[in-house]
Amino acid sequence: MAYSSLAQEPLISSESLEKILSSLATRADNFERSLPDFIAKETLTQETIEQKDNKVLEHNITVSRLTGRQLEITKKGQPQLDFQEIRQVQTINGKVVKVDRFKSRGPQVDGVFSSILLSHFASLDQQDYNFSLDTKLHNYRNRPSYLVKFTSRLKVNERQYYFFEGKRLASQQEGQAWVDVETLAPLHIEYVEKNLPKNIQAIVYSVDYAAVELGEESFLLPIEATSEIQEKKFINRVYQQYSDYKKFSTDVKLE
Repeated sequence: MAYSSLAQEPLISSESLEKILSSLATRADNFERSLPDFIAKETLTQETIEQKDNKVLEHNITVSRLTGRQLEITKKGQPQLDFQEIRQVQTINGKVVKVDRFKSRGPQVDGVFSSILLSHFASLDQQDYNFSLDTKLHNYRNRPSYLVKFTSRLKVNERQYYFFEGKRLASQQEGQAWVDVETLAPLHIEYVEKNLPKNIQAIVYSVDYAAVELGEESFLLPIEATSEIQEKKFINRVYQQYSDYKKFSTDVKLE
């Protein structure tokens, strides 16, 4: 990962943290309402590794055309936005596949487009974490960055949850985010789950964000995401790349 600490230290205070969190909350709260429908190329690399000798047991690369849409739904009588991801699988390990015969399997990073950003930094969700600001300025992807650290306030918090193999679990996290000094946009969010399922030794997630042009406007969207799930004998690693973003319209050709 391309980050380091800068030698020159700026004046960083509690007011700096408040300013950063306020900016992140505004960005997260407006994210879903502002994002248009889009298409992108998703390259999904999945590996299963044997813990004992670090031997790769399985390695698959799936390339898909992904369509992202914001749907307005009604939940408990209230209108809500629901982000939907639709995938058209194009190739698996370089071979063209028939979409109607494909079933995705293995772990993936869920929530990279909105949920991970919102569940940490939306105004209503920030109350679920304790935040602190590193006293040094850092560098991430050649951008001067603040390092914001966070931990879950409660050991059991039903507001924050995740799914593992179809089972809903309360989320208890410890992580950090690199935030661009100039724009106060998140560049990278990473965290570990502390409330683990049975027989799982570690779960680690990360997402990289960048400004992406959709039409005439720029939006904060993921460009990479990773996860690592450690079992007693095996490690499952996932690496997702997103590229070729385009604003969806009837003129866009799906290749």
